Amino acid sequence: MELDIAQFRLDDGKWKVYWKDSRNKWHFVEDIIPDESFETQLQIVDADDRGMFWG
Repeated sequence: MELDIAQFRLDDGKWKVYWKDSRNKWHFVEDIIPDESFETQLQIVDADDRGMFWG
């Protein structure tokens, strides 16, 4: 099974994180500051302190 949990986009050398709504539209997560490190962004999504990605 495959689920769209988060989307990572490289913009001006920094990774931005997006979440998907029920209408399949992606939205920038303003609480997650864009970062040059993809691994940092991935760790933030994996930890999911906000309950936004993993419920």
